Order: sequence, then structure tokens, then C-alpha cells
Amino acid sequence: MKAPITPEHLCDLVLLDDVRVSPDGQRVAFVRVSVDRANNTYVRNVWVLDLTQPRSVPQPFTAGNKDTHPRWSPDGRWLGFISGRGEKPAIYALPLGGGEARLVIAHLNGIEAFSWSPDARQVAFTAKMRPDECDAEDAAPAAETPAPFKDAWTLKREKEQKQHEEELRLDPRVIRRVPYRTGTTFIDDRYAHIYVVPMPQDAERTNAPKPRRLTPRETWQNFGAPQWSADGKTIYSTYSRDPESGELFRYVDLVRLDPRGKTPIVRRWALKGFSCYNPLPSPDGRWIAFERSEDDPAAYQPATLAIRSTRGERVIDLTAALDRTLGEFRWSPDGAYLYFTLQSEGNVQLWRVRVPQDGEETTPQPEQLTRAVHEITSFDVLPDGRVVFAASTPQDPSALYLLEHDGRTRPLYRPNARFLEAHAVGSVEPLRYRVEGRTIQGWLLKPADFDPSRRYPLVVQMHGGPHVMWGPSTRSMWHEFQTMLSAGYLVFFCNPRGSDGYGRAFWHANRGDWGDGPMRDVLRGVDLLCERSYVDTQRLCITGGSYAGYLTAWIIGKDHRFAAACAQRGVYNLVSMRNTTDVPFFNDREAGGITPWDDVQRLWAMSPISLAPNIQTPLLIEHSEQDYRVPIEQAEQLFQALKLMGKTVELIRWPREGHELSRSGEPNHRIERIRRIIQWFNTHAHVRDLQAQAAGEPAGA
Repeated sequence: MKAPITPEHLCDLVLLDDVRVSPDGQRVAFVRVSVDRANNTYVRNVWVLDLTQPRSVPQPFTAGNKDTHPRWSPDGRWLGFISGRGEKPAIYALPLGGGEARLVIAHLNGIEAFSWSPDARQVAFTAKMRPDECDAEDAAPAAETPAPFKDAWTLKREKEQKQHEEELRLDPRVIRRVPYRTGTTFIDDRYAHIYVVPMPQDAERTNAPKPRRLTPRETWQNFGAPQWSADGKTIYSTYSRDPESGELFRYVDLVRLDPRGKTPIVRRWALKGFSCYNPLPSPDGRWIAFERSEDDPAAYQPATLAIRSTRGERVIDLTAALDRTLGEFRWSPDGAYLYFTLQSEGNVQLWRVRVPQDGEETTPQPEQLTRAVHEITSFDVLPDGRVVFAASTPQDPSALYLLEHDGRTRPLYRPNARFLEAHAVGSVEPLRYRVEGRTIQGWLLKPADFDPSRRYPLVVQMHGGPHVMWGPSTRSMWHEFQTMLSAGYLVFFCNPRGSDGYGRAFWHANRGDWGDGPMRDVLRGVDLLCERSYVDTQRLCITGGSYAGYLTAWIIGKDHRFAAACAQRGVYNLVSMRNTTDVPFFNDREAGGITPWDDVQRLWAMSPISLAPNIQTPLLIEHSEQDYRVPIEQAEQLFQALKLMGKTVELIRWPREGHELSRSGEPNHRIERIRRIIQWFNTHAHVRDLQAQAAGEPAGA
């Protein structure tokens, strides 16, 4: 008999990311992510699989435990990667013929992204700097001799001294712009610059040459990851059009830089009416592919894939007609096709589109390459047009696959196979139902030993965003869902109005209506399931995070059918949220274009905290102390309001964590989080049963 999946099994699961095929198509590199529970951290290493051998087994290629961002050199001699094995993330490279990892470049404040020049003789990278640090860097002589030896004690002392000086510099912290914090940290006064550095050719050289900065010292915006043109004469990137706008994700333009220029010159390559991201030059030099979204001041818009001619001003949107949101994209090695993923109806599928030839005016039609029940999380294209991709499925949280020319896929590497053979995985039943003229798609997950003659408690799970899409393969929820199934629950989730994956009209259908409309979409699915004999209607539980924390509190403020609820990192007061979050304009647009100064009463009426007197369901609130997307003051307000009213409520505060706790927080916190949610549901669903017995009703009636 297979064992149940528990919260602690998070430490036994492996995830695969950042798939990269070698230039000759013979190898594929990827990042393998596992959990080191003893040290309460994650292990990230680059692994490589030989594609020329049918039964080849992937091997670890790096051993730093903090190794990411694998990138093959165009000549096939090196595999570069970013490693956090030192004090700051730095670029290393391993020779394909064997040998030790070589430090390509380390930088004062660490390196964020890099790319190889077409001739593999240079590397472009981004690193954050202040203007005064740029001045000191410019004045420093080129390093021509190895750095002097320093023992461990000296290095430790220097590190502590730098840290002390930085703390003094920011005491007090002076804020002059917004946002001033994001993720789990405050945004300092450093901005991402682009550099170019020669790749050391001498195997005996122990000190990397001095990098050359391509961006001005007085830059007040962050430059995006650099990408080289096919001829090596241009580097493409992005930067913020208006750094003072207070926007984290909008008003971004393409820029061009000359890697050979003696003085930093940034040429803006804007596209009127659009924010543009992630430029990727074609291998033949004719096009720049990029992601773009409309600069709509009234609402956020989904992203599409476009190409722009390097020889003129022609711009073609390749995916707008598909009315689905873009994921990743890659050029085929010959530049004839663009491959991309789209989110659609609970799955993430792979597509491709032929690139127009010179003189061709008609935009080619995209073709869908996969139609499986899966979520593709990363992919790359072989020279012969086949595709290697990482994906999750309902039965496997992460594996590596090969898409053949005939459309068939075969697994290349299943790191979780042994675990899945020994543990019980539940089944999936798809659902579709109508609400107010819209089709809502949902799924019911059942335990592996499901018995329709029994009665099961039901957990209603809801996604955040609100413009997120879940499906039966959603990797970020795979372990949590399976843990709840093993604990004896059914799990129901759906994509209510506002979700991604169903087109632009559906995406905007909850604008100014975060509460009642999506609530009706969710509860209609619950109503239909409660008609089934095996659903225990006295043991219904509900939970969700971020926007779904909002929706959890909203629903239990209006509907009393649930025995227990858990609201995670949620938005509960739209009035105070607007000026404490790192995305204030997100609130304005999602609320229908209003601020607290326009209509504070309407915002209050749209806030779940306004329903606090009506809440009867026992509520567990969990929130991270360093959540700067939805600050913890939101949880504090709701908890204190309910507690002072004598409601059954509990608040869990997670130290050192931010908004991404459930996906990338400390492993021990993630395990404890799931355990506490299930414990809360167990306790209070059982209390409802005792109440029924005390009233003389049969248990579970």
C-alpha cells in the first residue's frame, strides 16, 4: 500500500528549471532544485543530460549549491552560470572538455544576469551600483596581477566591516521615492548597470580583467538583462521610461547600447503606447522578439509576443489574435520560428509561429505543438526543431521531456519517480459550469483511495493575482493539494472571473468587483459539489492567498456555510492597502480606477474588513512580517477587529518571510504552514460535527 503525502515530504520533491540546449543540440542543461532540510534551505545546481544517448542519466555539472542561470557559450566550449558560492553572486564557467569551474567575473555588489557575445569572447552582465561607487570603479586601475592572498580571518573581518559601514550609511534611512521596498527588503540607492568583460582566455590567469560599464554613472533606473545582437555590435536591454512614476512593472522601454563605445550612450527604442520587456534578438539579426503590454492607465493588460525589425520600424504582434497571455519564448536556432508558451484553460502549452520573410505582409498563423494536461515551466529548442521542456502534470510535480517532430513526448528525466512509486497521488475530475453567462472551469481532486460511499470534508482552494490561472498541474500547489488529499479531504478549485487563461474579456470581468462576482463563481461550484452524496456539507473549509485571502474573508463575511477558513497574506482593507503596498496603482486600477480621495466609502464597502461583524466562521489568518506586496498591517487590522468582537480567530506571523512564503519561503516555514492550515481545518470541521450531535442531529448530517 502506498504511503500518504505529508507536509514534510516537501523535502523529498525535486523541481527542474531554466532548460538550456547546447549549440550543437547534444546536451541540455537545467537547474535542479531540492531541499536541504538540515540547513533549512534549498540546493540549486546545474545538471547536464547527454541527448545523444537514449538511456543517458543526467549528471550534476556544478557543486556550489547556489548555482543558477546556465548559459552555453556560442562556440560550445563553456557552460557559464551564476553562483552564490562566494560572498556575492558571480559568473563562473566550466569547460565542456572537463576541468574546474573558472571565475569569469565577480562584482562589488553581485551579478544578476549575463549573456555571451556571439564569438564567445565577451560576457555582458548587470550589477547594481551607486554613482559614487561608479566613480571609484572608474578610477581604479585594471587588475593585471593576482589579488593578494587573504586568509579566512581577514576576509571575515573585511566583510563585517563593509556590512557595518553599510548599516551606518542607512541609519537613518531617508526615503525620497516610491516604491521604496519590495520583496522582503528595502530598495537601496543602487541601480542595475550593464557591463562588458572579456572572457579570460588564459587558463593560468587567476584575476579577471576589469569590466567596462556601458551605462552612465548617473543612471536612476534599472537596466534589464542584456542580450547581444547576432553581429555582436549591439546590446539590447530595457529600462524604466519614468523612474519617478512609482510603478514597478510598467512604462518600460527597449534600449540599445554599443558594446564597443568608449563612452556610455543609451539609445531608447520605445514603442508608443506599450511597455516592452525581455528583448531577444533573432539568430539571423533581422528581428528583435519581445514581450509587450499596453500602457492602459485604466487597467493592467495581458502580455503578448511581438517582433520588431532591426532594419526599419515594422512591428508585428504574433499572439494578440490568440487572446491568451504569453509565457516564455525562444528562437529556433535558424531564426525561422519563434517558440512560445501560452496560458490557456488550466494548462500551459507550447506553440510556435513562422517568422515572416522579406516582403511578406501577412502575419503567419501560430500552430499549437502540445495539447497535454500539463504546465510547461521552461523549454528550449534543438537545432533540428525538437523541443526539450520541463513540465508538471497532475501525477508528477516536475520532469524533463522531449517533444518529437511527430508531436509525441517522451520523458527524459523524472527526478521524483521513486517518490511517486511509493506515495499515493490523488485523481483529478474536471468540471465546467455556467455562471451569469460565463463558463467557469474548475477541478475536483480526490484521494487515491477515494470511496464514493463515504462522506468527505471539502477544502475550497482559491488562487490569488487575481489574474492568475490554476489547473490540475499547477506546480506551486502540487504538494499542498496532495497533502490535503492524504489528510482525507477533497479539494476543489476553479478559475473565477478575472483569471488568466480565458481571454481579455474574462481577465477584466472582475475589475471593480473583486468580491461578489468571483464569489458567485466559486460558490456555484461548491453548490454543485454539495449535491453529491460523498461531500460532507457540514465540513466545508475555504482558503486562499493574496487576492484569494481577500476573497476568503469576503466570502465568510457573506456566507456562513463553512466550518473553517484560512486567509493567507490577504488584502482586507483597500483604503490602507493603497498607500502601504509596493504596487499602489495596482489597487487603483483593480478597484475600478478610484483612489481613497475619489471615493473612500466605496473602497471601504469593497473591503472584507467592513464585513467583520458578519463573520462567524472560525478564521486562521497567516501573514509574513516582511511582506511588502501586501503589508502585514492588513492581517493585523482584521485579526484585531475580529478578536475585539469575540470571534474565533488566530493570527500566525511568519518572521523573515515575504509574499512568496508558500512558494519559496524557508522550507521549515512552508512545512509548518501547511501543517497548521490542516490542523485548523481538522479542529473546526470537527467542532461543527460536535455541534450537530449536541443538537440531536446525526453526525455529518
